[in-house]
Amino acid sequence: MSAGPSLHSMHRAERQAPRSRAQRIAYFVPLILLLIAVLVMTLIGVGAKRAMQAEAARIQQSVLGQESQQSSLPQMCVSEGFSTGAVDIWTGPKTASSDAEYAMHTEVQGMRVQGRDGFDFWGDEQSHNFSQALGRAPWLDEQLAQWITYFSDLDARLQQDGRDLVIVVVPAKWELYREKLPEWTDDLQGKTHLDQFLERSGDLPIVDVREAMQVAKRNAPVYSAVNTHWSPYGAYAAWQQIVGCAADLYPESVWQRIQIPEASEVTIDVAPNEFVPYGNTSSAEDWAVPTLTGLDSVRSRITASDGTAVPGPTDGSVGLLDMPAKTESDSGTGRALIMRDSTGEALAPIWASTFQTTCQERHNLDYPGNRPDVVDQARTCDADTVLFAFTERYFAQSPPLPFTG
Repeated sequence: MSAGPSLHSMHRAERQAPRSRAQRIAYFVPLILLLIAVLVMTLIGVGAKRAMQAEAARIQQSVLGQESQQSSLPQMCVSEGFSTGAVDIWTGPKTASSDAEYAMHTEVQGMRVQGRDGFDFWGDEQSHNFSQALGRAPWLDEQLAQWITYFSDLDARLQQDGRDLVIVVVPAKWELYREKLPEWTDDLQGKTHLDQFLERSGDLPIVDVREAMQVAKRNAPVYSAVNTHWSPYGAYAAWQQIVGCAADLYPESVWQRIQIPEASEVTIDVAPNEFVPYGNTSSAEDWAVPTLTGLDSVRSRITASDGTAVPGPTDGSVGLLDMPAKTESDSGTGRALIMRDSTGEALAPIWASTFQTTCQERHNLDYPGNRPDVVDQARTCDADTVLFAFTERYFAQSPPLPFTG
């Protein structure tokens, strides 16, 4: 066993001659150099951060200075007659009184809010849904600018590849049935996310399908009282406006060759009730379904629950959990990449028969870590056009980041 250093050796170390001034300075040189390097990098980082902030401010100012969508797109792409909510209900002096009124109705914090005439709406537990319906969650300018910058950049990148982009914000149920919201909301309906988005979207290729759905609503329900997805009939009405708008936006494109199937009749069925788990067990017979002619059988590949690709239905149905999916139709025209969510289920058979090929992918706006590179997906699909369709309530999610590649 070692006895360790002797007492004499430790004493000798203690009696070592002090270092010279030059030696002491030399001893600290590495530390000084490290501190200088840290300072330089900090200054560079601060400068870069300020430059990034300045660029973000410039982009934000540019984006928010754009004209309204209604002034720059073909008439078929816009919807008139939809007045925006008052801007001062949830901002400024009225905020406190508006919030106090809202807080009195505690049901809004849950999943289900009961409206008029048996209509149910999602509460704030579902993506701040009811706050969105009333415009209670106003955007910061930065968030609005980021949404628009994302789609502007996507449009530019797809154009470089020779591909068209069509953006569809699927309107929420409250957009078409504001008269069915609870009575206490009548004086609390402010400017929604969709209103703000369309006001500053400039010439982005966006289809505002509310007008087509509003016209269709005169004949049959475009939404059910107990379901928040558009009915197959509502989706069909929207598809007609989408095709008309896209054909006007891109005169020489595949959209000019698309034939819209005819609806021979519209039947009214019992609607799938989304609110059964939340206390509504009623059966609402208000699910409007068009009988379409001219839809051919297709070949499809969908994703099974274990992640493998399996043959899909010949009618072109593609559910939310079936994606990624691919369909092929001998009678179709062109190739489409369709970025979508569950609202796409109502239009999937039409898409599958209309296009020669569809590649259907989840946009994953609700899963920021899994959002795909749409441009890469379009290249993989060899798409002529990209249809990006997402439900209005996804505006509550963090905006996508601009592409960096």
